[in-house]
Amino acid sequence: MPMLVQSSVRPIFGFVPSTLDETAVAARIAASPPFGAGPSLVVTPNLDHIVQYRRNPAFRAAYRRAAIILCDGFPVHYYARLRGHAAHRVTGSGLIARLMHHPDPAVRMLFVVDRPETAHAVETWAQQHGIAHQVATSIPPLGFIAQPSACDQLALAIAQHRPTLLVMGVGAPQSEIFIDRYHAALPDCWALCVGQGVKMALGLVRRAPPAVQTLHAEWLWRLIQEPRRLAGRYGLGAFRFASAIVADLRGRSP
Repeated sequence: MPMLVQSSVRPIFGFVPSTLDETAVAARIAASPPFGAGPSLVVTPNLDHIVQYRRNPAFRAAYRRAAIILCDGFPVHYYARLRGHAAHRVTGSGLIARLMHHPDPAVRMLFVVDRPETAHAVETWAQQHGIAHQVATSIPPLGFIAQPSACDQLALAIAQHRPTLLVMGVGAPQSEIFIDRYHAALPDCWALCVGQGVKMALGLVRRAPPAVQTLHAEWLWRLIQEPRRLAGRYGLGAFRFASAIVADLRGRSP
């Protein structure tokens, strides 16, 4: 399914972000998925995604076939607005939290998560909302995108459960690449790639307070929580994102 093109202005980084806000996106996903189209991919670009988009052809191909592209990171959102796009900032964590707050009784969901603790939290949430028989979880091995047998097993588990909403909580770029690469083997559904958003919605990872979100300082909140893991990544990522903007302004998007 082609991505939503709702603006006549020039794409940024080679793609056009959606103009839907969080409420509108959630309403569309809560409706039935496109019939006969396979998984409709929803991606949430942030600073790191843009860097990977420029460096990873498989990730770029997934983006270009996405159904909805949302501005997750505030630098991406600001740049999109600067370039004339009427895009809203819609975070993956906020979107999945909204969808999980009052789940549709008829929804069939499959969560692809990183560890048993996350799967258990999903199952507990499903029981609390009376939809345990409609919700399944799957835990692929670390780095599964480079393991064909693991990808085949995951695709089979998804096909057997036949979700209407597939939630990929194992991070970029493997989530997006998997959906794109196995498109023909997967059922009609919305495929929402939200990474840590699942853990935030379940309360396993503390989300930034509203005041921090208002200031668009979620990155600083995460950095304070995980300084060793994120300090170098954020610094290098910021430099590469700036380089991506320069290239985009010069018309050199990949």
